[in-house]
Amino acid sequence: MLRRLLRPRRPVNGRRGWAAITPGRFYYGGHIGAAAMHAHYAVQLLIGDGLILRGGDGTAHELTAALIPANTRHAIVRGTDAGLLALIDPAQAGDLAHPPGTGSAAAWAIDLSPPPRHDLPTLIALADEITGTVPAAHLHPGLAQAMRLIDETLPGQVRLSALADAVHLSESRLAHLFREQAGLPFRPYVLWMRLRLALYALADGGTLTDAAHTAGFSDSAHLSRTIRRMMGDAPSVLSAGVRWLRG
Repeated sequence: MLRRLLRPRRPVNGRRGWAAITPGRFYYGGHIGAAAMHAHYAVQLLIGDGLILRGGDGTAHELTAALIPANTRHAIVRGTDAGLLALIDPAQAGDLAHPPGTGSAAAWAIDLSPPPRHDLPTLIALADEITGTVPAAHLHPGLAQAMRLIDETLPGQVRLSALADAVHLSESRLAHLFREQAGLPFRPYVLWMRLRLALYALADGGTLTDAAHTAGFSDSAHLSRTIRRMMGDAPSVLSAGVRWLRG
């Protein structure tokens, strides 16, 4: 009986919710189901009525909003039909990425009520507020050009030295601009852009092999391992039944 009570209801018409991915972040709104014990590279923000989370110490707690540190074992015992979820690269979460004493789910609770709107702008604003993100100033022209060149080069190999030469900056200056204005070091920035290409390909009905080639991963196994490490779930779970919002 208890297992039946904790089992989340199936999404209506197979549609779970919406999703978006930007450099350093994955955003999702909609049905959040149960998940076995796992950990992932990203910091996880979870918001929703009735959520029950279990930490590495084995105890479960009901929370309305939680911020789960990076690389922290956790399970979703009970999900929610109308939730918000954000996966945030540790580089964008600062000290929140690895706080001390986080083995218990009780330590992840944050003082936040579910917002009246469950759309992307609301989730972005909440994530920015929690992580202390300051709205980006006008991008340095060299960084803006480098970002455009990355878009044009992917799925091919992207090298910082080649980008720096192309935008007439030193490697150290360009690397600093990525950290300061893009919020990510150069290599994680490129990886998130590859993940975005791969998830878009999957959402468009491509196979895992198609998505790997589209995004420049060596093969489908490499892509699958990367998504599991970064996001804690299988690629199919992150693409099936999701309406993608593309910027």
